[in-house]
Amino acid sequence: MGTRSRQERGRDRQKSSTILTTDVGVADWAGAFGDSTVATAMLDRLLHRAAVVGIDGPSYRLRSHRSHADNLRKGVTGRAG
Repeated sequence: MGTRSRQERGRDRQKSSTILTTDVGVADWAGAFGDSTVATAMLDRLLHRAAVVGIDGPSYRLRSHRSHADNLRKGVTGRAG
């Protein structure tokens, strides 16, 4: 960052976007990091001027795994019957 002032760096930071995804709720960050002071400081900086979008429901990433497991179960129960 060299000789740029803090104010200049702040302006640049306001022009960019950051997307952060996690399956750990905000209330559980202290446990995840093992230190509530560190977790609070990180959340304070991350959530300043942030738009938080909470998504509930089944995992999209695990969808194909569940489909494969369901097909295996159908094959096993189909043979047994």
